[in-house]
Amino acid sequence: MIFVGHPVVKAVLVVILIAYSLSSYASTAIHACANSAINIRADEPVDHHDICNGAEDALAFFDRLDIELSHPVIIVIVPNLPDWMSKTAVGCYQEEKQKVIVLTFSEFEKREDWFDVPVDRSMYRSLVTHEVAHAVASCNFTISEPTIHAKEYVAYVAMFAIMNPVLRTRVLAANPGLGFDSESKINELTYLFDPMRFGVEAYRHYLKRGHGDAFLLKALSGNALTRSALDYPY
Repeated sequence: MIFVGHPVVKAVLVVILIAYSLSSYASTAIHACANSAINIRADEPVDHHDICNGAEDALAFFDRLDIELSHPVIIVIVPNLPDWMSKTAVGCYQEEKQKVIVLTFSEFEKREDWFDVPVDRSMYRSLVTHEVAHAVASCNFTISEPTIHAKEYVAYVAMFAIMNPVLRTRVLAANPGLGFDSESKINELTYLFDPMRFGVEAYRHYLKRGHGDAFLLKALSGNALTRSALDYPY
């Protein structure tokens, strides 16, 4: 008969319990999206369907331009973003770690609105699209240090272009404007001053004749959006 109180038995039981806990954590915390090299990590139950769909929306937008994600990406779902981020932020892409960080839907929902439109699941899906678009763009810029406004232009265009049409109409209606009328207006100052407005105006710029995918590809290739606001005479 083996007694649980025996030191050796105790040690064996501890090892077994640790191994079981780790295997259980891994099986519940990591989810691989079925149709892409996207993995989701979360410490609490999340809607993998919405998150995978949002990520794959970004991949689909770039795929039609023969632009691909060249490495696996993990999406980490958290109740709180890192301390160094703005209190108004809801997600980010850490390029050096090839990792997307996004708030849980319950925390995102507490913000009540985004782009002046009430938060819902469709908007959460678009949030994921935006951050994964950053991941795709980061490995397809042909210059080593693209500007922040080039990165954000590409990510916002991808998000709005693939967004649910009903939601997109509501966002555009809540944020009236004509779109940037020149490349010089698309700069780090206009982004940092009001990121939401920058995103909507960037998409409207993309829609204008003579811009579209051609301009987006110029941005990725380092032939557009490389100059700072300080480089332009005013």
